[in-house]
Amino acid sequence: ESGSDGDQSTPAGVSVGVDTLITAAPADAGLGTQFTIDGAYVVDRFDVLTEATRAFQTARFDTTGGEIQLFAAFSHQLRSQVYEAAVKTVQYAMQFDTPRIVLAEESVTAPPLWGRRTNDGLGAWLCSALRCAVAETARDADVPAMRVEPAGARRACHRCGRDGRGRIGTFVCDHDECPVSRIDHGQSVAVSLARRIR
Repeated sequence: ESGSDGDQSTPAGVSVGVDTLITAAPADAGLGTQFTIDGAYVVDRFDVLTEATRAFQTARFDTTGGEIQLFAAFSHQLRSQVYEAAVKTVQYAMQFDTPRIVLAEESVTAPPLWGRRTNDGLGAWLCSALRCAVAETARDADVPAMRVEPAGARRACHRCGRDGRGRIGTFVCDHDECPVSRIDHGQSVAVSLARRIR
């Protein structure tokens, strides 16, 4: 699949999330061609952080130093997980001739990976951190990366473009004329993003 205006690049859409950190796929992806990175480790670490922070905050004495050390340790672990996922994603894209990474046009400024964030939930800042890390890693590897308008990418079928339904990690297209019935939700989003630059 080539990019637009005679561009012979191979767009690889990148969907980011929490339970599945990364799903990447080219615009012409067949089943099984997507690349995924599971988010279970990050979710588990965040749950530990949240529980420990709550314990600190209920203490009857000053726990500021302990909280700072806890956040620093978590930030270090998360940062390495985020950048490792970004490196693997860019390596996946580089298997294609003249790859181009396509990300959703959402916040890509690097949010701090520290501070009091347990009340916001993991998804409130992890997705932005992942997008930023993928864009930075792609730039460092001389792989073009671009952002596209994501409107509808999460709810529309990547094949027919009509709205479908999401079910815990699965996208369901109910339209009889469409050859897609069920597909990994992340793959559907990644393919939709990649197809935006046709």
